[in-house]
Amino acid sequence: MRRIVSAAAVTAMTAALFPIPAAHSSAGAAPQAEDTAEPLVVDRITPEAVDDDSTLRVVGRVTNTTDAELDDVTVRLRYSRHPFTGRDELDEFASGSGWQPNAEGPEEDGVGTLEPAAEGDYSLSTPIEELGLSGYGVYPLVVEAVDGDGEVVGAQYTFLPYTGDDDVPSVDIAWVWPLVADPQRADDDTFLSERIPEEVAADGRLSRLLAAGAQTTLSFDAGEDDLIELLGLEEGQEETPVPDEPTAEETAEGLPSEEPTDEESGQDGTEEPADGEEGDQAEAGDEDAADEPEEPTRTEGVPVTWAVDPGTLDDIVRLASEEYSVVQDLEEVTVGSDPAVERFEADQSAQVWLREARKVLLLDTVVATPYASADLAALVHNGMGADAEAAVRVGQEAVLRALATEADGTYAAPPGGVMDEAVYELLAENGAERFVLREPTLPTADWLSTTPTAQAPLPSLEGDGEDVERVGLVADDGLTDVLSAPTGEPGETALALQRFAAETAMIAGENAGDDRVVVASPEPLWDPDPAFASGVLQASEELPWLSPERLDDVELADESEREDTRRDLTYPDADEELSSTYLGQIEDVNQDVRLFNSVLVGGSDPFRPAVLRLESMYWRDREAPAGVARSLVLSTLQEHREDVRIIPGEPVTLASRTGTTGILVANDLEDEAVYVHLSVFSANSERLAIGEYTQRFEIAPGTKTTVYVPLSARINGRTELYVSLQNTAGEPISSQDTLIPVNATGLGTQALMISGIGLLILVVALAPRALRKWARRQAARSAEGEDAGTAAGAEAAGTDSGDATADPVDGAPSETGDDGTERSTEVDAAEESTEPDTSGTEHSRKPDGSGR
Repeated sequence: MRRIVSAAAVTAMTAALFPIPAAHSSAGAAPQAEDTAEPLVVDRITPEAVDDDSTLRVVGRVTNTTDAELDDVTVRLRYSRHPFTGRDELDEFASGSGWQPNAEGPEEDGVGTLEPAAEGDYSLSTPIEELGLSGYGVYPLVVEAVDGDGEVVGAQYTFLPYTGDDDVPSVDIAWVWPLVADPQRADDDTFLSERIPEEVAADGRLSRLLAAGAQTTLSFDAGEDDLIELLGLEEGQEETPVPDEPTAEETAEGLPSEEPTDEESGQDGTEEPADGEEGDQAEAGDEDAADEPEEPTRTEGVPVTWAVDPGTLDDIVRLASEEYSVVQDLEEVTVGSDPAVERFEADQSAQVWLREARKVLLLDTVVATPYASADLAALVHNGMGADAEAAVRVGQEAVLRALATEADGTYAAPPGGVMDEAVYELLAENGAERFVLREPTLPTADWLSTTPTAQAPLPSLEGDGEDVERVGLVADDGLTDVLSAPTGEPGETALALQRFAAETAMIAGENAGDDRVVVASPEPLWDPDPAFASGVLQASEELPWLSPERLDDVELADESEREDTRRDLTYPDADEELSSTYLGQIEDVNQDVRLFNSVLVGGSDPFRPAVLRLESMYWRDREAPAGVARSLVLSTLQEHREDVRIIPGEPVTLASRTGTTGILVANDLEDEAVYVHLSVFSANSERLAIGEYTQRFEIAPGTKTTVYVPLSARINGRTELYVSLQNTAGEPISSQDTLIPVNATGLGTQALMISGIGLLILVVALAPRALRKWARRQAARSAEGEDAGTAAGAEAAGTDSGDATADPVDGAPSETGDDGTERSTEVDAAEESTEPDTSGTEHSRKPDGSGR
């Protein structure tokens, strides 16, 4: 049952529950300094629960914390013969401000004289039958030291559970054991402190909780194994895929998916078995089920349900895998500044912790909170339901990655144990049927004065089948407070164990009917002394009124036997959740993350865990330091975006009207392939035009590719190309374009070349005519000389030549030209063979007229 007390009473209760002096020595004694020892310490009370045959023993020591000598110091017991009647009275008595018992125990232990700062041991014992206790219940007990004048030197308020002679009532107790730490990373590589390495060390908080909950001996020695290989950490953390989202390639226009749909393949998604196959498959399935090994379960000790934060496990995996960075002097870092970081090797303690955790947690049920205890209610209330769903999904993946076993998806452990209807529906949609909650979420009914059983029915949701019944498993707030008591100083563990025994004895003794279950769930950041953590589990098994129960076995009673002992679902944290202003800043981070993810192949979402850590409940009252973490995430995100880049080249010079330039695109991401759209446009399209080129392409991790872009210059001069990388939707993934200068100088040279070619054609065309003309003149002169010589010879010889003439060349026939001269036909044929064709290109032809 939940109890409400004033702030003053809570403060007094906390002070009185644990070793404090009830009064100081006589006048003249100096007040106790804050850093001195307690005047009276109770080291041990045995047994925790007594009956008529028991002998009560109280052992401890007294310290003189004053500046004066204390004479005749003795230690005595005071108690009452009447038990407490309600749990509220335990708090009142522990505060030391209420009713004080006046019955004195039969024995006193003399400590003697104590000099300043001196201490003396005491040991008290008394048979229980001599105390005259009236029956089963919890009795007040005061252990106090007094000096010779009767002044109280120091006192401790504690409790004495007594079973009596009658039948002992009982109550079942189910344990939820937390393994949770605050988010300690910004981006994947950068830790905000060294807290997690400290907590997974052999004597660290998480190691102590693991060992106590295991209830067996664990070894935190590394041994000789290669733990990175043994744990399968050599490949680092796996990517976190985004479900139901197309890949970058599939969002590109005209790019088909890798596998055809059922409609495309002509199938309806089902396959009818052939005759006789159905029975064979069923038999094979039965054989496979029979061959499957049974899951290991705990065979000794108290069963516990491990409540783990997947973000904490993910932090430990990151520590164990490879080098990491830690921000130095985080409190001095301002938003937007570049903090100093120190690099560390992979943490061997984290490796050992994971090795032992995988052995231990496999034996019990593992329940996962949302990743990094993300503030689900705040996310849903601010329209960020996708992030809330991601927190559940990513959490399940992180548990499997860290522990090599799955968390039980039928359980939900909303952060802080609170939820409203919207969060309830979200968790139920993700498969939860059993909800680990705190009392403010399912408060005790107003009419009830006793502690109700932990299990309570939750309202049905739309779409629930008749066989679906959701149940809330409510942790007892009073036990949570008791378990959260300080236990690190001398004597605190003994008193805390006694208070735990008293609290559970009071619950068992309430006249509230049979078959009740109480759920014991310490606060998430529980940091008990190892003796106390082990002691409460041992007490769960040894105290006669407690029966350990597996949380898995806690079920609702038949509907006809249920009582309405709890009110409706309540959300008590509306004023405490992350603010809309803060979540608006996280939405800005989400936009940058979405843009980065849009070019990744395979739908991975590597920054999702970092965003979820920023959305943790941990930042509710720490939004200022959360700004530093957000700044670190944004900085790393920007660096990763710049890893997909265009490598600037030299300015381009076009020596002709057209040309091609190569644009080098790099993907410096080591683990991600990217699919990008290359955009190239001219600053002056009338001066410089761009041809067709490959616009969309994939680049493997850590590689580069060159895209060749054809260019065409229309006017000489300088212009620029604007080059950028975009996603398939056309959104730029870089804030600035890359500029490539282009200088077109080839058009003037081209004109000169054209003029030269024209002149050459003219020369080639006119040269044969000039040669023929010259040849004719030479032939005419020769013919005139020959004719003159022949005529003179004939006249001198007096011969009569007649009409016949001799062949001028080897007897070949001759013809008369236009000028009356004779020409050889062979010479004319040769002349014709050198005539240019109509295109101006000189072709050589063969004698038969064919081209050569």
